[in-house]
Amino acid sequence: MKKYCVIGNPAKHSLSPFIHNKLYELYGINECIYETRELTSAELSTFIEKLAAEQIAGFNITMPYKKDIQPYLDELDPSAAYGVNTVVVKNSRLHGYSTDAAGFKKGLEGIGFSYKYKNIVFIGCGAVAQSLIQDAKQSGARKIVVVNRTLGHAQELADGHVILADSLSNLGKYMKNCNLLVNTTPLGMQGMELEFDSLSFLNLLPHESSVCDLIYHPAKTKLLCRANELGHKTLNGLPMLIWQAFFAFRYFLGIMPTSQDFDTIMGLIEARI
Repeated sequence: MKKYCVIGNPAKHSLSPFIHNKLYELYGINECIYETRELTSAELSTFIEKLAAEQIAGFNITMPYKKDIQPYLDELDPSAAYGVNTVVVKNSRLHGYSTDAAGFKKGLEGIGFSYKYKNIVFIGCGAVAQSLIQDAKQSGARKIVVVNRTLGHAQELADGHVILADSLSNLGKYMKNCNLLVNTTPLGMQGMELEFDSLSFLNLLPHESSVCDLIYHPAKTKLLCRANELGHKTLNGLPMLIWQAFFAFRYFLGIMPTSQDFDTIMGLIEARI
């Protein structure tokens, strides 16, 4: 029996076990099981030490360990420079990857959006945001703006050419030419008290713009509801969640799930939440 799991703190909320175990069912894989491991930071090194003894062949990482895991890895894929969400255990060596950017890009394809020659505005600059920002740059975005409450954190990403950093309070300045607005922060997440002070900046977006929110609980945040009212294409974080799990599944087992699998699992998750 091959074991896989997701580690984090908290991790009990993760939908990764549901997605991976459902994929095992769809592909008739009986020799794999996927679990949740909620770890404290002090338990992380012990978990790594016991991988072989517990026959763990791979694992996913959620917050807050996406960067903490890096010193334990033998190889780090370029995709994981800003944070790791997938580790494959092979011949006692740990190989780290990130499937976040690839998963988000597949989600964008679902609403017919491509980064190439587009102006993108990202809200927030955490580990996931950094991966998406760099992927947008490498995929031919014309201009990328990252806004953040703490300006200094955003400035660390800016290269003065493609990527521009500014304060969240100045978000409205960048709406006129924005093709895609992406919220990567917890603002608007269920169970969080924090919300955008105002959504008036959405009134400044061109009509053909798209608005994405990496939050998927609730399925439609106030940001997405207002964007819908204004006629924009919208996308929540659920497609990214499913596709990044699919790419991890490919790293683990060499099988890339299909669009039909996506539709199946999307329907099942939407029924759950």
